[in-house]
Amino acid sequence: MRPGTGDVGLLGLAPSARVRAFAALALTLLAPFFAGSSKAETWDRIGSYAALIRRAGTHTLVAKDCPSALLGAFHAPRNALLICANNIEDDPRQVWVVLAHESAHVMQHCHGGPLLADHQVGNALARIESQSQTTFQELRLYHQSQRRDEIEARLVQGMPPEEVEALFRSFCADRLSHRKVAQPPDVLGSPP
Repeated sequence: MRPGTGDVGLLGLAPSARVRAFAALALTLLAPFFAGSSKAETWDRIGSYAALIRRAGTHTLVAKDCPSALLGAFHAPRNALLICANNIEDDPRQVWVVLAHESAHVMQHCHGGPLLADHQVGNALARIESQSQTTFQELRLYHQSQRRDEIEARLVQGMPPEEVEALFRSFCADRLSHRKVAQPPDVLGSPP
């Protein structure tokens, strides 16, 4: 058991949340990704998920001046999720993929560590390789210390929106139960 998890147990989650979290991650590892099933189709869906992320205490920011290769980022010390509008088409499906990916890092932050059990990482990496050689090669560009986090984020970005939200609720439940958060002023250079 990890230090600081108390009596909650495996992954620091209550049994029902743990089951949902494992089911969602297992589904991602075992089921093929279907075009369209992993993407939000509307701006309303994206807005409601971003609001859920804010309710958990994470600031959501949109920037129009990111470096050309950056689609999004999560800054843990500021607990801020950034979407780079200048590098993503004005398409809710593309924005959703970036939001889901970065929200996986928020989940890791809520949880205080990785989302997958150690024995699941190899299967996750094999799954990514079977789906996209490009994505698999991109993972090699990350430092070893970041690779596991990025593997998990790529799995989450391929999940259907309902499952991403359920997973987020499972890993960030403690933050959702008692928090109301206002957006910070211009934290990462976003427009007001």
